[in-house]
Amino acid sequence: MKKKFCLITGSLLMLIIVVALFFGTQLRNAIMVSVISDRQQEEVFQTLVASEKLEYELLYKQEPVPYDERTATYYLPQTTEESWLWEDVFSLSEETLRLQWCEDDYWKDMETAIAEGHAFSFVVSNDTQVELGKIVFTGLPMMTIERQQILDENQYYCKIRIFDPFHNNRYDVAKCNGFLELRGRTSKAFPKDGWELELCRENGTSYKTSLFGLREDDDWKLNALYPDASKVREMIAMELWNQMAEQTESAQDAGTNMAYFELMMDEEYTGLYGAMEQLDYKQFSLNKNEDMIYKSYAWPLERHPEFYAPEQELYGHLIKTGGREISESMWEPFKEYVLAAGYHMEEINCDTEMFYQYIKDHMNMENFTYAELFVQTLYAFDNKYKNFYIAADLRDDGDYTLWKIPWDLNYSFGDRFDVEANALTTFNLEWSQELMTGFMLSENLLESGNKEFVEFLNCKWKELKQGILSVENVQRIAQENMDLLTESGAFARDAKRWPEGPHSTSLEEILEFHSCRLNFLEEHYTSYLNEN
Repeated sequence: MKKKFCLITGSLLMLIIVVALFFGTQLRNAIMVSVISDRQQEEVFQTLVASEKLEYELLYKQEPVPYDERTATYYLPQTTEESWLWEDVFSLSEETLRLQWCEDDYWKDMETAIAEGHAFSFVVSNDTQVELGKIVFTGLPMMTIERQQILDENQYYCKIRIFDPFHNNRYDVAKCNGFLELRGRTSKAFPKDGWELELCRENGTSYKTSLFGLREDDDWKLNALYPDASKVREMIAMELWNQMAEQTESAQDAGTNMAYFELMMDEEYTGLYGAMEQLDYKQFSLNKNEDMIYKSYAWPLERHPEFYAPEQELYGHLIKTGGREISESMWEPFKEYVLAAGYHMEEINCDTEMFYQYIKDHMNMENFTYAELFVQTLYAFDNKYKNFYIAADLRDDGDYTLWKIPWDLNYSFGDRFDVEANALTTFNLEWSQELMTGFMLSENLLESGNKEFVEFLNCKWKELKQGILSVENVQRIAQENMDLLTESGAFARDAKRWPEGPHSTSLEEILEFHSCRLNFLEEHYTSYLNEN
């Protein structure tokens, strides 16, 4: 009898374990809080009526969840691997109200729910009233900005919160204050704004922190990604440049990094953004008290050609002083570069022999060659002269070495600026067969028949086209980032929020353009090698 009892008990225990494992698997992606069925929900709404809007906030770990007032929708980043959602971590700001989640098959498939931007419903009620709410879980981090005070026409003092379970071991909401400023020249024409953000503490002192896995800093660019239909061109370009920079011996070659996130501004969902590290003395491993950085933001003929401008501007460039008072001597390295390159003339007129000697004496040859090949290969039309940082490493003996680092790379892979086009952007596959000239200084050196430079450039071209700049590498980077944007649901949300803007999840035009471009340049560079 005892044996039989033990057998029955053991069997029941095994059955309980099997059932528990079965339902545990079924509920692996389910939220483990009070769930109300469709029938129960109907009964509640039949007996209770919301005569006026209930006042409450949905809280996650006692922190208000980001809320879009326009669509009455809450948003919260969620990983499909982590288990925080399965715990009873949601509550309401008003303790007299009850929270119940509505029955939904998507609780069992959170990955699909995130990708599709599925809205889960919940019921908020008290003894006499009831209201239905909804929340969307996103696969990207989220930033909320609440503007508190207008400082100037385009400047604000604000409060910031960061929701990011993807780069933190614990999903704690980061909070700080900041100064927000509208950024960009061309981009100010777009309906979706880009921003400069400087983080600070409540007392106004600087607050340096890592955003979305990037470096620790207090100064950030919030890129609106508006004109690029794919939203991945700039990310591809930055990753390619940084891969190239890793091949050099210099720390000054490193470019910026970017991470995708979604932005909520003043309880309004504003879409997909890219948080970008600033290109500054820290990024270039330079001494801000001794070295120099020059930022090109305009074509040279758009600005006056005087060599010294106290207002920080010279020939389409700004000087980043690092907090120092501007002096004429700060411009000397850049002035010598402009003279050697021929940029001081009404039209480009480069003395190639003098310029090549200048490169050997004052520039990093590998960096210069990489910069030219990079811009030419990506057909980065807006980076032929402008949209470069020039970093000057000044030595104790008064000599210096210059590096060129590209930025603002959305006009690449066949996209060009077009004042009459939607989002000021036009794509044309035929441009893959067009050689960029004019401000491309490498073309002057090639046409001069400088054998040393021709051989050096062709050596680097062969390395890059088979490796970093290959179609396979570009495709891998493009697909990884497109998968992130689509599987997080962010791409579709951004398209819905900005329907007048360009959106396309197809990578076909980027990859076809790049493949055609490589073939064209291979023939072009090979011809110079054979002729010389």
